[in-house]
Amino acid sequence: MTVHSTLILNLYKAKVASGELMYDAAQQRAVMALSTLSLQLQTPVKWWQKAPKINGVYLCGPVGRGKSMLMDLFYNNVPIVQKQRLHFHHFIAHVHSQLADLQGQANPLTLIAKKWAKNIKVLCFDEFFVSDIGDAMIMARLFKALFDQGVVLVATSNAKPEQLYSNGLQRARFLPTIDLINDHCHIVSVAGQEDHRFRYGKNNCHYFVNLPNDEFNKLFTKQYPQATKNQSLQVHSRALPYLFKAKNALMIDFMALCSGPRSAHDYMFLAKEFDVLYIANVPKMGVGATGKVIVHGIEDSYQREKQTLDEHYLDDEARRFIALVDEFYDCHKLLVINAQAQIETLYEGKKLSFEYARTQSRVVEMQNW
Repeated sequence: MTVHSTLILNLYKAKVASGELMYDAAQQRAVMALSTLSLQLQTPVKWWQKAPKINGVYLCGPVGRGKSMLMDLFYNNVPIVQKQRLHFHHFIAHVHSQLADLQGQANPLTLIAKKWAKNIKVLCFDEFFVSDIGDAMIMARLFKALFDQGVVLVATSNAKPEQLYSNGLQRARFLPTIDLINDHCHIVSVAGQEDHRFRYGKNNCHYFVNLPNDEFNKLFTKQYPQATKNQSLQVHSRALPYLFKAKNALMIDFMALCSGPRSAHDYMFLAKEFDVLYIANVPKMGVGATGKVIVHGIEDSYQREKQTLDEHYLDDEARRFIALVDEFYDCHKLLVINAQAQIETLYEGKKLSFEYARTQSRVVEMQNW
């Protein structure tokens, strides 16, 4: 990728010059790749010419490296109409819904890809990460169908393509997805030492450690004096008890929010309905092994890579907490948290340490909102 358009690159340089961004060599390389893609997408094709293959861009690197910011810079300034940017788990939720509507039809993933491609040339996924076996099993066929329709992928991920779904059930069936990503995207690392989310320091404006419950409650009621107390709301046909509720703010106990039959769909609903969510009594998670060991071999008819993982207490709750933070961060909605420990030590397990690094960084950034 030696040729690049100057618009996106110049915008990035202007942000650095103004002090809005810090100069970062890895980021600039990513910007040049995105600029080149922007130019390719704008290059007209004569009616008698075959449309050239256009590879997308897959940005990978640790948390806080500006991947989402770079995607926004590209998405907001690439001068085409047929584009869509969304979080990956929103996209896959749409796909599963469409699959349900197409039950009984032949090649449903091809039909879904054609429907997406009808109005979308560039599909931008933020936080591309696969953990669910149901998602993993359809990914290769879905991506092949999208690429066959000429859809160009731009994605951000904490993981390199080869690291995706690394400990997943039946991972061999996911490997073609990795090959497709490598074949249809330029893989650009934005790894570096600086976590740009800490550029304003580490404040604790919205994160409290062991604040007495009465004082945490007063923070809410002082801000929202007309709040209702100790009732419940319906979220996807299930009652969700809350401590306090105002028009655009809610306070919920952690276990009510992150234990039991809750999922990312519930958090999508809450992020849509409320601008601020107070979470009370957040415990330390992943502290101490439960004694249950997952041996990665053949279990329940599923093939895993050979590896042993210890289950830790509240790992399931931690997984939901991670999904909650992702959703509110992506919607730029605020979380106010009262926890048993600082965010750096709130999760001490191993199973979700990779995912939790992103959560920690996002909660830190929220302190400056």
